[in-house]
Amino acid sequence: MIASMIVKRMVRSSVDKAFQGDVESAFANFSDDGVYDIPLDISAGGTVKGKKAAIDWFHRWYEQFPKRKLIMKNISFAAYPLSPTNVIMMEWTCVETDKEGKECKYDGVTVTEARKGKGIRMTEYIACRGLPQLSTLIKPSGKV
Repeated sequence: MIASMIVKRMVRSSVDKAFQGDVESAFANFSDDGVYDIPLDISAGGTVKGKKAAIDWFHRWYEQFPKRKLIMKNISFAAYPLSPTNVIMMEWTCVETDKEGKECKYDGVTVTEARKGKGIRMTEYIACRGLPQLSTLIKPSGKV
């Protein structure tokens, strides 16, 4: 119970820092060889390996979407005494405005696996409802 309260505070603090532009502080508890994954075949999707690469990805996202707000709905923490990995899940809504002034709003869930207090894998599951038309986001490979 106490661990869950501490983790929820840490998650809220990290998200607040990230959305204020302090990505380095937000990723302080992310493993140097951690994996950040958005399992979508759109331009924002893909897998990024390593803390530095994940931080760079967020900086590029911030350049494309200079105005952004994340509304946290629920945070859940699961820790089992004999399990080496803990799981943190956060449900959210993101409202962002791109460089051209177009606003979009979408929902998602972030699942973070942690080991010894460090995030080792963070996966964003994003509902495409609310995103711009997929035709504008398709990767050059043509996959949808």
